[in-house]
Amino acid sequence: MPSSVLAIEPAYTIEYLTETKMIRFKVNGKVDKRCKAFKNNIVDVDCNLISDTTAEMVRGVAKKTLKPKPPINKEMKNSNKIHLSDVNKKEKLDLSREIVDNDYKSATNRNKESFLDGNVKASSEYIYENQKIDAHNITEKFHNDNLRCISIIKRTKVGMDGLMIEIAKNITTHSDVEFVIHWKNVFFLTGMSNKTWENDFKEKIPNCFKENVYHHGQLQKSKVKLENIQNALIIIDEIDNGDKNFQKLHNILKNNGLLDIKYMEENNIRFIFVSATIKNELDELKKWGDKHEKYSMTIPDNYISHNDFLERGIIKEYYEINNYETAEKWVKKDIIDNYSDDFRVHIIRTDKKNVSIIKSVCLRYGILFKNHTSDDRISDEDLTDIFDNKVKTQHIVLAIKGFYRRATLIPNQWKEKIGATHERCVKKFDTNVQIQGLPGRMTGYWKDIIENGHKTGPHRCAIEAIEQYEEFFNDPSNQELKYDTNGLKKIFLDPRNINNLKIKEEIINNNKEIPVIIEIEKDNPIFKEKKFEIKNKIIESILKNKNENRLLKFIKDKDTICGQISNPKTDGSYKKHITDVVQSADKNKPYSLSLKPEIKKKNNYQVFIDSRKYRLCFVIWSLDSKY
Repeated sequence: MPSSVLAIEPAYTIEYLTETKMIRFKVNGKVDKRCKAFKNNIVDVDCNLISDTTAEMVRGVAKKTLKPKPPINKEMKNSNKIHLSDVNKKEKLDLSREIVDNDYKSATNRNKESFLDGNVKASSEYIYENQKIDAHNITEKFHNDNLRCISIIKRTKVGMDGLMIEIAKNITTHSDVEFVIHWKNVFFLTGMSNKTWENDFKEKIPNCFKENVYHHGQLQKSKVKLENIQNALIIIDEIDNGDKNFQKLHNILKNNGLLDIKYMEENNIRFIFVSATIKNELDELKKWGDKHEKYSMTIPDNYISHNDFLERGIIKEYYEINNYETAEKWVKKDIIDNYSDDFRVHIIRTDKKNVSIIKSVCLRYGILFKNHTSDDRISDEDLTDIFDNKVKTQHIVLAIKGFYRRATLIPNQWKEKIGATHERCVKKFDTNVQIQGLPGRMTGYWKDIIENGHKTGPHRCAIEAIEQYEEFFNDPSNQELKYDTNGLKKIFLDPRNINNLKIKEEIINNNKEIPVIIEIEKDNPIFKEKKFEIKNKIIESILKNKNENRLLKFIKDKDTICGQISNPKTDGSYKKHITDVVQSADKNKPYSLSLKPEIKKKNNYQVFIDSRKYRLCFVIWSLDSKY
């Protein structure tokens, strides 16, 4: 090689190439061959500066004009072989951990002080024990497995904010230097257009994470930060909102190359998708194979769910309120007769066409009526005054249109002052909308208060939607569940939108059996019995007297468990658990209903008591041909 070439020293350093974003590294420390520095023969894959690089070549490639670094000394040449992040990686990550720890402690103290000051939005604990356990489990799933995304199945108002905060804290303070990520690389996004969600979440989270929280209206600001991102965690809250193909959320992720399994793996990108109504999204994520795993959030004993409300008769069927008679029916039956002088705030979802009718009925019965919509919003101060003061002396009705849906918190102190609620009745309901509406806002951590005799409700909505949701929640993997949503939307989680993803083949489950239908006398004691153990004994006696020896042997087997014994009463539940089961038996067709994943691993049976036609309907799940 000519001596003139050997005499040339690099005019720019690795630091300069990093500053100008001309160089990019993979997780293993090697140079990404797609970056400008490699493509223009400035560095090799081991991050060695190629000796015949000239200043002019570097300047010709760089898009930004920065003052060149002075030529390095010969003694420093070997330092160019070291990836910049390797030089100070440990120190930077230690500082990042310290920042997160300090901000987390500060946020914990702020919440405690706010709670002691009586702020209804503050909680007795910043992060609860169940949230810490779930966050640890989710973090370790990422740490131990080659997962690119985890979907979290939860219930409404179960405490997702705390879980997201704890996951972010865990992954940015992890002891494994090869796993931990910098706090700047954690993002909280949602396709939901909800400025309140963004403001409330920023108010709660540790300060270091605040700059990376974006709702739909601010998503464009995340575009630059997500460009060429490495070693990142992206949490998408309320994933079923704004996740259609080519909506803003999809476009930003797609245009930054993040919807590519190869890119995710090479650049260490992980996703968490969250929603209480994640059914349709989960159906697509199942096809991601071993790149995805679902996680069901722990539900503490003091949480009261839609199903708890339904079983206690607190959730009742809704009806159209579109004239004076139906409005008066609701006001008189659910408010006046039900609560008398136990004054409460009552909430009804309606529209402009019928709001004046409801108002006139309220005025007739001496009830204070308030409109609370985006066009006629009650201020936070006035709303607080309603719940803290005005409700002490009179019933109050709030008429809403779009408020009090997903991601909206009603503090427990206010829930206790709420009486009746009524969702707007529609001809064709959307299960997600019903779940996320007023009944969903009333769920949460106040089961003990209700069990101690506190009255709430009725909370009127589409009962069939509640039943559909409960079946999904108990068995998220069941593809055969009926789940009504308005229109089939194409979402960006569809595997066809994910580059380099090998789609998982569906596995057909053959553990279903043909249902067994047994007619019984209408005076059989099982129709009135409430205790599970006694009902089970009655069932065994019936099977013995009817010579159903095969079924009797199956249910008495030590390895067989009873999934449920219930008496469907509503029309929707009766159709699903009686009519459909009987039709399947008549056609000699195997049948199954929703089962929790842990129950699916065992032989089990479900019994539905038909009080209308006096019969028992057995749905059987048999492993290894036990039945």
